[in-house]
Amino acid sequence: MIISKKINDLVKKYHENKLSHAFLLVTNDINKCNKDIMELIKEISCPNKYQDACQDCNLCYQIENDVIPNIKKIYPDGQQIKKSQILELKEQFKTKPLYVANNIYIINNAEKLNSAAANTMLKFLEEPENSILGFFVTTNKEAMLETIKSRCQIIYNPYDNENITEILNLTDQQLEEFTEIAKEYLPKLINKTEDGIYLNKKYILSVFTEREQIIKFYNYLYWQISEKINSPQKQRELDFWKNIAFAKLLKIQKALFNVLESSLFNVNIELLLDNFALEMEKL
Repeated sequence: MIISKKINDLVKKYHENKLSHAFLLVTNDINKCNKDIMELIKEISCPNKYQDACQDCNLCYQIENDVIPNIKKIYPDGQQIKKSQILELKEQFKTKPLYVANNIYIINNAEKLNSAAANTMLKFLEEPENSILGFFVTTNKEAMLETIKSRCQIIYNPYDNENITEILNLTDQQLEEFTEIAKEYLPKLINKTEDGIYLNKKYILSVFTEREQIIKFYNYLYWQISEKINSPQKQRELDFWKNIAFAKLLKIQKALFNVLESSLFNVNIELLLDNFALEMEKL
């Protein structure tokens, strides 16, 4: 399996004994990033010289199938990652690793750590042990607590958007429609042209007839802006993000994140759009 260059660089640093104890991976695809991390774990754990699809031992098979007790993956329980999940991790990691070189944790959607969980997690980060290696994976670095970010090596690990339709469960037609709508919608929204920012609700409700479509559209915008923020040197940029200052992009990303987070709690769609308009008014 070919892994991303950023992850491959970590493999090299590991073999040079220069690997940090905790990483914050900022990505636009949690699943792909997880696969890359698992390939990294295979490479640094291999008792021989690692080869893809190696048949010399069954360690890679065990890693791939999540049966190594020293490798712990954590996902949000409902809308948050809770303190009890981190306490369980700490209890599990009291013992030294047996099957692999390190006790390894992967916290997915790490921006969803609630304050109690994050504070408990800081113990791992403030008093790192040589045998513990951690990965925080997020699509929204700005939503991460500063106390976590400041103690991790931050790595931007974006993926090309050929699979955006699969990631967001869009049809090709929806992708094309969303792109065209964004080209008309965003300049009005960002530059506050025509009749002002409150056209936001009127415009969105005239284009989309269902709540699910609106949420998908905002997911599309959030995914696209995250990709631009996470890979600022990327040449292939969509027209509607050009000439927007980076600081403004971060604020738009945060506003989009708030929309999507509120949608999880079934907030009235018109109220949600009003709140988004208010956030955009502050730009």
